[in-house]
Amino acid sequence: MFEPARLPHLRIDRTAVEGARRRPSGFGGERKFGDRKSHAKDIHDDIDFVFEDLEQRQSVLGIDPRLIVVVEIVPETVSPTDEGDWNNSGLRIVEARESKKVIAFSDDPEMAEFLRRLDIYSRGPQDGNKTATYEPFFDRIVKVRPYGKDDRIGAALSLLLDSINDGQSFTVDIEVWHPGDQETADDWVNLLSDALRHFGAEVHDSYSSASAGISLMRVTAAADIVMQILEVDLVAKVETLPDGYSENLSASAISVDDLTDLTEPPDGSPVVGLIDSGVQIEHPLLEGCVVEATSVSEFIPDGFDRHGHGTAVASILLRGSLESQLTSKEWGEPVCRVLSVRVLDDTNRIPPYRLPQSEISAAVSYLAERGVKVINLSLGDINGLMVGNRAPSIAAVLDTLARRYGIVFVVPTGTVVPREYSGLIDEKFRADYPDRMLESPETGLIDPAPAALAITVGGTVPTPRPVALGSVPLGRPGWPSPFSRIGPGINGAIKPDVSAPAGTLGQDLDSGNLQDLDALKVVVADGRPGAQGVVTYDLGTSLAAPLVAKACAAVQKQYPTASSNLVRALVLQSVSEASIPMTANELLTDGERETKSLRLAGYGHVSEPGSVLSEDRNTVLFAQEEIPLDEVHLYTVPIPEAFFTSGRADRGISVSLCYDPPVRARRMEYMASRMNFELLRGVPPEKIIDLLLAEEKAAREARKKVGDSARLPTLSSLKSQERVTLRPSRTARSAGANQFGKRVWRTALSKFNENSTEFVLAVQSVNRWDVASREQSYALAIRLWVDDKLPPIYADLRTRVQTMRAQAVARAQART
Repeated sequence: MFEPARLPHLRIDRTAVEGARRRPSGFGGERKFGDRKSHAKDIHDDIDFVFEDLEQRQSVLGIDPRLIVVVEIVPETVSPTDEGDWNNSGLRIVEARESKKVIAFSDDPEMAEFLRRLDIYSRGPQDGNKTATYEPFFDRIVKVRPYGKDDRIGAALSLLLDSINDGQSFTVDIEVWHPGDQETADDWVNLLSDALRHFGAEVHDSYSSASAGISLMRVTAAADIVMQILEVDLVAKVETLPDGYSENLSASAISVDDLTDLTEPPDGSPVVGLIDSGVQIEHPLLEGCVVEATSVSEFIPDGFDRHGHGTAVASILLRGSLESQLTSKEWGEPVCRVLSVRVLDDTNRIPPYRLPQSEISAAVSYLAERGVKVINLSLGDINGLMVGNRAPSIAAVLDTLARRYGIVFVVPTGTVVPREYSGLIDEKFRADYPDRMLESPETGLIDPAPAALAITVGGTVPTPRPVALGSVPLGRPGWPSPFSRIGPGINGAIKPDVSAPAGTLGQDLDSGNLQDLDALKVVVADGRPGAQGVVTYDLGTSLAAPLVAKACAAVQKQYPTASSNLVRALVLQSVSEASIPMTANELLTDGERETKSLRLAGYGHVSEPGSVLSEDRNTVLFAQEEIPLDEVHLYTVPIPEAFFTSGRADRGISVSLCYDPPVRARRMEYMASRMNFELLRGVPPEKIIDLLLAEEKAAREARKKVGDSARLPTLSSLKSQERVTLRPSRTARSAGANQFGKRVWRTALSKFNENSTEFVLAVQSVNRWDVASREQSYALAIRLWVDDKLPPIYADLRTRVQTMRAQAVARAQART
């Protein structure tokens, strides 16, 4: 096995223009001029009423009102409107739903610009045009109104308030609007805290982050005070205290007499952080492998696991799949050690008067100070279902911490009860439950699974053990587990990123009832108090995540100085394609099938990464760079001669790109920048740059006129043999910070011109709202492989890459 070759990017002294964004999709049909003028007047009157109302409203609990308003819109049935379209109309989005946009006017000029555009729209078509300027945008608006109580109240709180007395106290989480600067944010939180204490409420905790764009408070108050909180203009959302932040451990257990020949991690092994319910250091499967088990919370006395969940997760993180090793009595060597920080109390919950954001942030800081670069966080807020495109708060905190400390977070999608998304469990359920998962709004990701910079892991069905007659497992090996939550993520990002075995449920053939069967679960260490055995059976996506964290540790072990971006990129190279079933009578295009598969299982199943080292017929190239925003990097990738060898044999290439942009929870465009890549062949680099520049320019011009329906020029103007189509498509993968694309050829490639013996990989950076002078860090991993019928490729590629690097150095010296 050999180390991957480092790939230099091809430096071309040209600068790309401002980044492209999606064109707005037009709404509204034929409209008479009088109707358009009347509609514009209605919108204008709504805005006048909102601002008149704001001036007359008295602040509640001594808090000043803010200019936050709601624009109700026609539901977007084609594609979501880009944030740039709203910004260009004088609106700054802070929350987006299917039928409304919550926006903020920060100053009078913004209001004036919006009204100016509204006036242009009201005049109707001009200069011979068939439609009015800004028509698709304003046609979509139904009403403008103040942001009020109904917008602030959480779904669970709304149900609770109907069933309690005014004087009854309970605990809520309050999100306060974050103005952008930390000093003002702190002032707002302090003002609200002082007012609440004055009215007898107890403020337990607060958390505020300018980089994540959120301010939160945890408060116990009487119901009548909570009702007043819902009227405070600085408040964005109020919700009841989440019930829990982890998945319960199964009660069934088996006994193992002894565990012999267990090995410990060798010296110098990386340390992986575990944030969970703690661990039992002396458990036979963990002994000698845990650096420390501690707590950094004043509400949790120590790091000892009194529940069992953390010990179960740690056993998989250290030992991997236990079942085969228990059977063979042959134990593999752990690739890492564990540093555990306990954040869950004896009931397996975040302490009731502490925000999870506070506890998790403190735990991450503790781990980062000790050099930890990979953290497994098998927790989830079961009340934190992602709604619309808005980033959940814990996810935003993780993304901010990931960027600050250079950490790879591994998190599960979360668990859903099948009856929540299926209702009736019938005999057809075991065959079509993936389709039912896709159709239900109840199967979405829970916080922090949508975190853009994290590797989010979905659960899959493992190879089952025999079950009793009359029972049958749900799903086949490799299918999504029937309890695994699904994507997409924020702004349509591919989530989960990857999948790993998590167990499945059974079904009784006579009654159709679902069954909790040990034979269909995962074997884990039993860390429950009073447990008689040393292992038990369990299931859940929280047990899939540590298998992926273990893969991250294997990459870090081989490359201790690798950035978090490179670790993620190399782990993505280990995925194998998921085989997801769809209903037999459903006619799907390839694109529709791909979209559904990505929602269910991400890019595929993670295995122990063969992406760490190269072999004779499997060669990995990588690069770590920084790219200025709105620019392009080009990489020349030599095509091995075996790709041109005739005969029916598989040969392929896969590309992974990972980066870590700043994020803001309350922005419609969550990530500050977007990156994407294209693989081309036989096209001169200068022509690629010209095409990308033209595409960027057209997109920028389209954004100036909201509703422009002109077709944008793209790289599709190239010949089919010049543009290497990777799956998933660029549109699908570029919505996220973890991107992967793959292509396999069954027959030989042809040499159609002098440039066709090389691929050119174009990596593009598009600024959304970041500081223009910032450079974005990223990492690439490129894998080329051939099957055993073809000649080896490693030596060929290594020699050619070394030549390329020497030429790049020579060019740099010449420029100097």
